Amino acid sequence: MSIKEIEEAALSLSAKERAELSYKLLESIDSENIQNIDKIWQEEVKDRHEQLKIDASMRKDAELVIKEAKSKYE
Repeated sequence: MSIKEIEEAALSLSAKERAELSYKLLESIDSENIQNIDKIWQEEVKDRHEQLKIDASMRKDAELVIKEAKSKYE
C-alpha cells in the first residue's frame, strides 16, 4: 500500500478514528529521538540567550519583529 493510499484511507475515517490514529502514530515515534530534539533545542536556547547577553544590539522588540515579518509576506 502506498503512502497516498494510506493517506486517503486515513482521511476517510471519522474524526474520532483519525484522532486515535494520529495519537498512535505520534506515540510510535522513538522517544529517544524526541529527547534528543528537546536537548538540542535547550542548548540552542541557552546559546541564543548567552549571545544576547553579550551583544545587546541583537535585541529587537517583538512587535517590530512581527511587523517586519508581516511586511515580507504582504
